[in-house]
This record gives sequence, structure tokens and C-alpha cells, in this order.
Amino acid sequence: MANKIYILDETTINQIAAGEVIERPAMVVKELLENAIDAGAEKIEIHLANGGRQKIQVIDDGEGMDREDALLALERHATSKIRVLDDLYHCSYLGFRGEALPSIAAVSRLTLQTARTAGVPGTRIVAEGGNIIRCEEVGAPKGTSVTVENLFYNTPARLKFLKSIPAELTQIKETVTSIALGYPEIGFRLIHQGSELLATMKGSSLDDRIKQVFNMEIYRQLVPVEGSYGPLRIKGFAGRPPIARANRAQQYFFLNRRVFRSRLIASAAEKAYGTLLPVARFPFLLLYLDLPMDQVDINVHPNKMEVRFRDEKEVYRGVFHILKDCLQTEVVAKAWAPGYRFNLPQAEKAGDERHDSGKGGEAVSWKNGRRETAAFAFPETETAEVLQVAEGKEEPGAQAVFSRDPGLLSPGIFRLFNTYLFFEEEDRVVIVDQHAAHERVIYDRLLEKKGQCGQAFLTPVPVELTDEQLKTAEKQKELLLELGFEYDLLSGRTVLLRSAPLGVPPGEGEDLFLSLLAEWSGGSEARRDYLERALSLIACKRAVKAGDSLTLDEAAGLLRDLRKTALPQTCPHGRPTMVVLERSEIERMFKRR
Repeated sequence: MANKIYILDETTINQIAAGEVIERPAMVVKELLENAIDAGAEKIEIHLANGGRQKIQVIDDGEGMDREDALLALERHATSKIRVLDDLYHCSYLGFRGEALPSIAAVSRLTLQTARTAGVPGTRIVAEGGNIIRCEEVGAPKGTSVTVENLFYNTPARLKFLKSIPAELTQIKETVTSIALGYPEIGFRLIHQGSELLATMKGSSLDDRIKQVFNMEIYRQLVPVEGSYGPLRIKGFAGRPPIARANRAQQYFFLNRRVFRSRLIASAAEKAYGTLLPVARFPFLLLYLDLPMDQVDINVHPNKMEVRFRDEKEVYRGVFHILKDCLQTEVVAKAWAPGYRFNLPQAEKAGDERHDSGKGGEAVSWKNGRRETAAFAFPETETAEVLQVAEGKEEPGAQAVFSRDPGLLSPGIFRLFNTYLFFEEEDRVVIVDQHAAHERVIYDRLLEKKGQCGQAFLTPVPVELTDEQLKTAEKQKELLLELGFEYDLLSGRTVLLRSAPLGVPPGEGEDLFLSLLAEWSGGSEARRDYLERALSLIACKRAVKAGDSLTLDEAAGLLRDLRKTALPQTCPHGRPTMVVLERSEIERMFKRR
């Protein structure tokens, strides 16, 4: 009977092992860059052809190797970084497994040229498919050059899974960018078929490296991050909301100077932003974490892009609190700095009964087709009473047109499209979205109250639910009651909705109820997260809408109330409540600068 179990030959073993370490050209570049950094390089050049598929060459000026070490470097599990297992838990080098060079050589045609010092003959080794073809003495400058050609030529299954040249080139550039950000003291050059894609100066500061890799516009939008939480120390930068992206491509994490990927860190950081960002927008992050080596495991996967923390919950809390504190100081607190004056008009009619916009409930009612809210429950004041148009005195032309503009609520506030409020503040113009601003005001008050009164329907509304919605409703029944929803189960999947949160416009209670069940369906968040998502939907329903015409007093009250909120820049869903135009920007538009 023929054997069913076989021992694989050495070539097959090496090619399988290479598949774990070398998935695409970018991984080759990463491994070679890490070797160069571990060798103490000050300058590193990367030359590519056809997106790295045809050729990758990495040249460094670090400490080279003699003949014996160069030959050993192409043997599997040969390394200068560790001797015994215990060394692994104290290893500060980027490479330590002794697998990179032999894995690359197993799936390519590799040329290694190295010299320990200048003026002394160096060594050149040529390997093909993992087998050394030639080893010779050559003249070579100090350092090491590794040339990888025809990657995956002997593993066609791997070769056919490579993406297009532009896609592979993008991955390589991202890899080099990440490592360049981790080592600003090293100079990097990335060249593709003669075209320079990236160039950084050696001896740079982190600030200079950011400017070299990105641009000044990005740099100006960064917030410094620094703090400690137990043994965890974090430095770096976080992006302001305007440079948030639709993906996480500009999130860079380093642990003890090792670039790594982490959903845990990304999740904690994004949680710290809260409602500063809209749904499906992700912040720019450049975070350098330091932890004692006995608190982390870097030997999770051969590609060394993953790490395991001894106490993940504490690391999550640390990232969250450090980043949140920095954002609160640099982004939230400076939205309307104390130095700015709020030049908003006061009511002009004596005898008007004004209500304090910062006190009282938030009930919403409708009177004569107008919306009244406790958020700015001011007396009826028609726009016409505020406008001061000196009829018959204007000259024809632009001045007359502007003086008659119905959007002018007062010399301090201008209304556009019954949606946006413009006002001047020191040397800038602030444009406020009235709906988003009112959402923020209502949301903060609801969150502070931590409870809602319901308003009963005159006629209870039957609502048909799906199985998933009914399951969610029963699971969150206590929270729904706290929010103001009261319902009874009739039969099957039909419930009788008896009330909705106070202030929700007539006819919108059922939609809000279904929206909440859809938001909560399948979720496993903490109760606070469910509550915040519910209150953001309620605030949206209760807020004034785009197109609602506000009086001067209502507009002024809204702006004052917005300034008092915790996050005046965004609504609870993360959309901006305001856009700020600095005087300098306006002057540039008119070519005054």
C-alpha cells in the first residue's frame, strides 16, 4: 500500500514558509528596510521596476557583513538578534526571526552585495529559488545592497494573485511612508523606474518628516498628542476633523518604534473623537506607543505586523483617555476661544418677555405654522421689524441691493437660504448650519437630563415589526421607556405604540421608533452607546430644519446656546455645525495677499 504521508523537500518547505512572510512586493520592501534599519543605516534608497514585480533594490549605508555572515544570512533561522528564547521578550530590533532573506530568496532571483567597511573587499552572493548560484569577492562601498528580481517566478499561484502595477506601487509607497514616519532621523529615497516618488532628509525632526511626507496643509491640521496611562506612554499627532478620510489609510501606529496594525488602537482612537466626526469618516492618526517589552508579544505572525498586548483593556482605555484629553484641549476648547467676542444683537423691543435660553425644558410645539422651542423660546419678532431700510435714500446698484436683502437679520447676523447663519467674530466669518447647530444644543441637554418624558398619542399607532426588530425592542424595552416610547405587544410581530419622546413633531414618532430599532439591531454596545445614538436621532427630529425661517432673537439665541455646548463644532452625527473663514483666507480669494 502506497504511503499517504510524505516529508516535503527543502525547496517546497522554503516556498511555503516564504508565503507567510512574503505576500507581495511591499512585504519584500518592508523586510529589507527593517534589516537596513537594524544595521544602523542613515540613508536608504529603494529602486523599483514594474511596481516591484520585476525588480526591487534596497541600498543602505549601515553596517555590512563579511563573507561568512552573508552566507549565513541566507540560511533559515539564522539571526544576529537573539540567541535563546528569553531574548525574544527583550528584543528591540525590528527583525529577529532569521526568515526574511531566505524567504525572499526562495521565491525570486536575489543578489546580495555587502561590505563591512569601505576600502575592504566585499562579498556578492547570487541565489535563485533559494539555491546559492555564486559567491564572490567584489569591490563594494560600506553597507548592503539587496536586489530582488522576478519575484514569484517559481510560484505561479502566488504570482497570479498580485494586483496591477499601480496598486502594488501604492502599497510599496505606503510601506515606505510608514517606516519613514517611524524613523525621521533616517533619510529615505523611493525611486520607480527613474522617477522619485518620495525623498526625506536624514536627521529630520518628526515635525519636519511630516512636512516632507505629506504637506503643510496636513501639518497645519494636526493636533499634538502626548500623555501617559499606567505604563503606556503615547506621543504623536491626531488630525482635526477637516482632514478625516473615508478609510483608515492615513492611520499610522508604532509600538516601541515598530510599525504595526491594530483594530484595538484604531477603535479606541476613533471612540475618542466621538461626534467630532461623521459616521464612516476616519481620523488621521500618527501615534507612537511605548510599553515595556514584557507587556507585549511581537511574535504573533511572521510578517510582524501584529502584536498582542498583555492587558488589552488597559491599553484601550489609555489610548482613549489620552487622545480624548488632547482633542478636548486643542480642538474643542479652541472652537470659540475666550479671546473672541460674540457680537450678537439683543432684543430691541422693551417689554418682550425673554426666556433664558440655557434653562428650562426643550419641548417643541407648533403655533400658527411656526416652530417654537425652549432651546430659543423668544417672542414673535418678524424679520421686517428688525430690518432698517431707509426707503428712497439708497442709490441704485450693489449698495441698494444689499440693504434690501431679506436675509439681513441685523448688522450682526446674515441669513442665507433660511439655513445658514453668517456672523463676524474678530478677524473671521463664522457660517453656522442652523439644523446641525440646533441638533447639538438639544442633544447636549438631553444627555445632561439622562431621561425623557413621553407624550401620549391621541390614537395609539399599530406598528408591524420584523422578527429582528421585535427582538431588539424587547431587549431594549427599559431604554425605550426611558426615552419616552411606550408600547404594548398586540399579536405576532405587531406592537401598539402609545407614546413618543416629548417634542418629536406629530407623525414622526413611528419613524423614530423604527429608526432606533434599526440602529440598535444586532449591536452589542454598552448601554451608554445605545442611549447616545438614540438621543442623537431624537435631537435630529426635534431640531429646526433647513428652510425654517428664524427670527433675529431665535438666531441669536441659537448661536449663544451653541457656544455653551461641549462640542460646538459638530452635530451629534459628526457633521460640522460651522465653517470658519479667516480674514486672511478671504483676502487671498480677492488677491489681496
